[in-house]
Amino acid sequence: MACDGDPAQQTAADDDSHRNAENRGGEPEREGEELDNEVKGLDKETSVREHRFMPIDRLNIFSDAVFATITTFMVVPIKEEVQNYDVTKDLWSSLGTDWYRFLVFFISFLVVSTLWQDHVWILQRVEYVGDIGLILNVLLLLVASLIPFLVALVGDFYRFSLISQLFGGCVLALSVIQGIMIALAFRRGKMLSDQLAEGSSKKWLSVEFLLTAGLKIVLSAFSIGIAVANVPTSFVFLGLIMFTDWVCIVAVAIYRSRKDNTFTIGLRSYVCRRFVLEDVDIDRTQTFTDGVFIIVATLIILDITSDSLLPLDPNMEKEELYQSLLDKKEALLAYVSTFLTIGMIWYINYSMFYYIQRLSRLLLLFNRLTLLFISVVPVGFQLVSVFSVEKAGRNENIAVQFHCVLIFFTSVCQLLFWLAAHWKRDKHLASRPDRLHIGRIMCLLLVYPIMSLVIFCSAFGSSPFKVNIIHAVELTIPIIFLLIKLIIEVVLHNRSSQGISLSNRVSIDMRSPQIDNPNAMLWHVEARSDNSDTNYEVL
Repeated sequence: MACDGDPAQQTAADDDSHRNAENRGGEPEREGEELDNEVKGLDKETSVREHRFMPIDRLNIFSDAVFATITTFMVVPIKEEVQNYDVTKDLWSSLGTDWYRFLVFFISFLVVSTLWQDHVWILQRVEYVGDIGLILNVLLLLVASLIPFLVALVGDFYRFSLISQLFGGCVLALSVIQGIMIALAFRRGKMLSDQLAEGSSKKWLSVEFLLTAGLKIVLSAFSIGIAVANVPTSFVFLGLIMFTDWVCIVAVAIYRSRKDNTFTIGLRSYVCRRFVLEDVDIDRTQTFTDGVFIIVATLIILDITSDSLLPLDPNMEKEELYQSLLDKKEALLAYVSTFLTIGMIWYINYSMFYYIQRLSRLLLLFNRLTLLFISVVPVGFQLVSVFSVEKAGRNENIAVQFHCVLIFFTSVCQLLFWLAAHWKRDKHLASRPDRLHIGRIMCLLLVYPIMSLVIFCSAFGSSPFKVNIIHAVELTIPIIFLLIKLIIEVVLHNRSSQGISLSNRVSIDMRSPQIDNPNAMLWHVEARSDNSDTNYEVL
């Protein structure tokens, strides 16, 4: 029997088998692991289908589109208010009267984008979703879609505690639904990704997510309760919701450092890693970003098709129609230049994301700020259109400056995004870009800040600053971008030509070796250069 054999022979046989396996590169072990993984994957897929769990991709796309619509449509009440401004009244005083509208918009935008961010954090750990999860997500989006309506109410009745309570109740309902979705996802392991379902981080992630949802519920409840006594304080509590995730991250880290023996990293290093290195779903971020840009462009399209810009009398003659359209030339020019500006800023965003491989919380923060300011650009377009008349006087200068401020902060946030990505380029960038491409992106990023800053300072003059100037400058920006692209292409072409020339020179040197006795040479090399490919034939 085998078990009665010589131990030395058995050991030698085992050594030979291990050696053969090593010589084969460990193929049997790897094949066995791959087979086990395939079996596990098939078992999970079968179990998922039996329990009617579906892939989560379509849910993510639908949710991102709805969140993008909600965050951008909150600016509509401000646009409508700006449209009714008196052009003869000082514009700064009119904007100062509506300061609370802008404040409510900024707070609401950041709160809703924070809820979207939490939605991303939760569902990027989830691979499948069931019927209950789909219904809960629809309810979440339904409640979130009420926020633009509440923002409009707050703008008109911000002194009434009822409006603040309704706003707080809406955020409270959103937090409760998110908490239920978190509990459902982590209770049903089949919904989670394989790595999270089998890893030790599942417990602490569930604690962190549930703690974040619970803290939002507490802050929302405080906001509702304190609104009776002080409405502004209630909005302060709602604003604190933006920081709940970081409060919970630090709290869980402090607890783990004291109670969890497996938590060996320092608190400061842990928080920095979560902020700078933790991955965010880049596909969902791009979908949300594109959605915001689409809605912003749609808003100015709606402005250009509104009754205020179209001739009202359908029975007018051809000459009257021509004159009516000619009177609207300022608004039409403002539309073209503003649409181009939005499109070029999106083009810069697209160019940056082309090189981004991993997205962190830090980059997501700068991207959210970019979307915040680009969402207000339709208001700047409205101001420029309304105050581009002779009787506006210096209000025309203020409208131009307001528009420039929005473009400046939007482009600066994009610049900070790119600089932050290069701060940890080995973590964020897909590969080390060529210096020319880095220079091209930097040139694109610097065009709008410089342009908006120069025009903003020029508008401080005593004479009225015509909006046609900013329109003309914005119309030339695409040409500047094309010139930058052309210069880069010329440099790359010259570099490629130099490389081909060097390759041909090397081929000639190989074909004519310097030897003392040519007759003693038994071989020669014929090199034929076809662009960058070189074929060698040994004779």
